[in-house]
Order: sequence, then C-alpha cells, then structure tokens
Amino acid sequence: MEQIKKEDINFVITDLDDTIWDWLEMWYQSFMPYLNRIVEETGININILKKEFKALHEKYGTTEMSFIYKELPSINQSFYPIFEEVVDGKKSILHEYNSNKKNNLTAYEGVIDTLKFIKNQGSKIVAFTESNVFFTKYRIKHLGLDTIIDTVYSPEGYQIPGSVYKHYSEDYWDLKQTEIKTLPKETRKPNVEILNTIIKDFNADKSKSIYIGDKLDRDIYMAQQAGVTSVHAEYGHIIDGDRYELLKEVTHWSPGDVEREKQFKSQKLDIPSPDYTLKSFDELITLFRFTKFADA
Repeated sequence: MEQIKKEDINFVITDLDDTIWDWLEMWYQSFMPYLNRIVEETGININILKKEFKALHEKYGTTEMSFIYKELPSINQSFYPIFEEVVDGKKSILHEYNSNKKNNLTAYEGVIDTLKFIKNQGSKIVAFTESNVFFTKYRIKHLGLDTIIDTVYSPEGYQIPGSVYKHYSEDYWDLKQTEIKTLPKETRKPNVEILNTIIKDFNADKSKSIYIGDKLDRDIYMAQQAGVTSVHAEYGHIIDGDRYELLKEVTHWSPGDVEREKQFKSQKLDIPSPDYTLKSFDELITLFRFTKFADA
C-alpha cells in the first residue's frame, strides 16, 4: 500500500479553551456548585441569579468574572461573609469555587505529550485565545505549558474592582519563558487580521503552518479566510447537554453568537469542511511531519 506523504509543518497556531484544555468541564464543575451554594445559603431564586450573572458576564465580556459577587443586585452586604469567611468549618463560597476551578482544569488526553513532541522537532508553537491574559497565564502555568508554548496572543483583561479579594499578587502567575502578546480587550474570533498578524510577526510560511481550534464558526472559518490549513479539534466542540445549556443561560455571548454556533455545527451555514479533523489531539503526529522552524 502506498504511504500517504505527510505535509511538512513548522509553525503551529492553536486555540486554547476546549482545544488544549477542557474549559467547559472546568467551568461547569466550578460554576454549578457555586450557583447552587449561593441559592442554598441565601435563598435567592436560581433564575434571578442566572439573569444577574449573565448581566455581570456581559459587562466584563467574559463568563469568568463570576467571583465579582458584590455586583450582583440580589447580594446585599449581609451575605458578604459567607463568600469570604469560613462558616461552621466549611470553605467559604469563593474558596470552594476557586478550588473547583483549579481541581477541574485538565488538558485533554495526549495534549501535553504531543506538544512536547512538536516542540522537540523544533517547530514553533503559538496560541491565539479569546480568554483574557490573567486566566490564560494561570492555566498555562498550572498545566506546565510554560516553555512549551512559545508565544500566546491573548486579550487584555478588564480591571477587577479593588473590592475583590486577591489571594495572589498580580505578578504571581507571570510566565518564565512563554511570551504574552496582549490584544485589545474586545478581541473576538473570527479575526483574520490578527491571525495574519501572527503569521507576519514570525515571518512564517502559510504553506507550512496549521491552525487548530474547536469552534467551526470562529476558529475554522477564520483559518480558512486567512488561507491557513485548518484543523478542527472536534473532540472539544460540545454544544449540547447540561453543561452547554447552563453556559447559554449565563454567557456573555449574544443570542446571535449562540445561534450562529448551532448553525455551523449543524452545517446549515455555508462553510467548507475543515482540512483535517481530530478525534484526539495526538492524531496531529499521524497527519503531519513537524520540522524545525528557522527564526528570522
């Protein structure tokens, strides 16, 4: 049987959330207990809280600012102690929430070893994410990806109110080797201009580059518009089930964003198929021959 010739690739651009790590699982396993405990300890109706969290997330442009509880209209000062103080030997609500985020943050199977393999071949690895710099740095450091990923393009975060308790200093999660390039805080995918800028910044050859991402309507569409080989991380594209339904209720996305994603998933919108589709991240090694990137 004739062996299929692999494409030579030396420049890898990847999404992070739901491509490198399971963001949706981490989010659900932390936000759902957080929401339920607030309901349990305050007696506030869960549907009211969902609407208030959605407004909070829309204000900050991310579903990750749930810890700014003092901006929820239903949370008056009498409830503040249960969020930050140990009561009857139980963790405070915020402590439990943050612990659940940390304990449920995991890379998909095969991701770390595959990235190390690609790195060892001398290829350049760059990430482009919509998640803001603070959360991105924390996750890269927590998962041991500092030094493996060369550069990350990530939006500047919104200013966190001074009233929010900070367990760590602002520079605690700074990375030692992975470079952070900050984008405007409103950055959203698809953004062909930024993808082309990344290629230009490194003087990379598009014919030897790939872009990996889980969202058809954002990641894959963007790669196709930029003329970069598109690789769909199908394993991370989940838009059904309890986790996604809760996310839709409290997300900062507009209703149009949610509907657009559904349309792309069902292929009702006109988009060419991805160049490659991954059932798992380590399939990259069987699809491409990774080679040394020559820095300009």
